[in-house]
Amino acid sequence: MGHSKVAQWLTRLLPPVCALCSGALDPAARVSFCDACTSTFDALPAAHCSHCALPFVSAAASSHLCGRCILEPPAYRAAYAAALYQGQLRTAIQRFKFHQRPNLDRPLARLLDEALPPDLKVDLLVSVPLHSGRLRQRTYNQALLLARELARIRHLPTAADVLIKRRATYPQQTLSARERRQNLRGAFSLNTKIEGKTVLLVDDVMTTGVTLDLCSRVLLDGGAASVTVAVVARAPL
Repeated sequence: MGHSKVAQWLTRLLPPVCALCSGALDPAARVSFCDACTSTFDALPAAHCSHCALPFVSAAASSHLCGRCILEPPAYRAAYAAALYQGQLRTAIQRFKFHQRPNLDRPLARLLDEALPPDLKVDLLVSVPLHSGRLRQRTYNQALLLARELARIRHLPTAADVLIKRRATYPQQTLSARERRQNLRGAFSLNTKIEGKTVLLVDDVMTTGVTLDLCSRVLLDGGAASVTVAVVARAPL
């Protein structure tokens, strides 16, 4: 029996279901979320910061630099996000990150792939690292799973040990951008040479952007030619 026949037989026997609600899924769907779930995903509005992808409050605004990027430009070249961190997408990411659902890496990475320019030039995908203590607690780094799956989709190399988080830090959720920067200062370091590489830095969520900015600075100080950021979701501030 040929591979296509086997695939058709398996599809009939085990029809695909939505990775979020387990509802029926179109076998031809490229993203493994059903239409009902994806209809609740809020796309990044056209009016957003052209550097950090921060969505602007007014839908009538045009894309331009936000105030923070004017005063303190991030080290990365640009940031791409698939959607806003709210609704069902927020639920999916929290399940992926905190509730032992590593299998959500594929549908979330496919969602991210669709948000990236098809001709984006990248030499290497790098993920935001977890401290070893947090990694032992969670058992996997969700950002690394996303990077590996995105690399598979785009036929690009990725590396797990380029960046390391060498000290534990306080949880970031309740901290302001300034407090986050102080909390993370000196936490990241380079573990592998990346001289001249064009890097795509991958994470699940971008809130203030401080973590991604600090990781980008470490990469650039280590010889990266440029860093572009890719996240599944951008939190509106």
